[in-house]
Amino acid sequence: MFPLGSTVFPGQVVPLHIFEERYRALLAEITSDGAEATFGIALIDRGHEVGGGDHRVSVGTRVEVLQAEEFEDGRWGAVVAGVERIDVLEWLDDAPYPRALVQKRSVRDNGGASLDDLHELFQTAIGLMSRQAGVAVPDEYDQLATDPLVRLDQISALSPLTDFDRQRVLEADTTADQIATLHSALTDKVTLLRAQLGEN
Repeated sequence: MFPLGSTVFPGQVVPLHIFEERYRALLAEITSDGAEATFGIALIDRGHEVGGGDHRVSVGTRVEVLQAEEFEDGRWGAVVAGVERIDVLEWLDDAPYPRALVQKRSVRDNGGASLDDLHELFQTAIGLMSRQAGVAVPDEYDQLATDPLVRLDQISALSPLTDFDRQRVLEADTTADQIATLHSALTDKVTLLRAQLGEN
């Protein structure tokens, strides 16, 4: 397991800079035997990423290592991609790195609000953020999958939310809950951005 200060969604690609000895050992082990190199990422909701002593959430994401390189000074650079949600059943001793007993977490597809409505709200939020920053909207925000479940996780990953809200979205038990939680958080974000831009 790799406790981290952010939430990762299935399908999301994340670069990692790995410098702590325990995570160096993790990368060295999982990339040495030729097997599929995967590990779990769980949000640290209290405490610090470095040095341990943190408090970790019980819902995370299994990620696959797409690329990893060890540098001369022992640090690692890695690119990982989210594969699936996981429930942490029990945290084990950090020996030599954080470990846990986990199982796959399923999200029940029970429909919910229209993804078109959610996508429109998402685009509004991204557009307002781009205007605020004075930059164009990156292409990745317009290049979403046609599969609705994949697109829902893409919108979840790309939405400008707090770590707390992102974790609430990740923990949703059904697609309807995920959509509703995401819609509420994005609505609040749009309201805040419009106020900051002096719009009604």
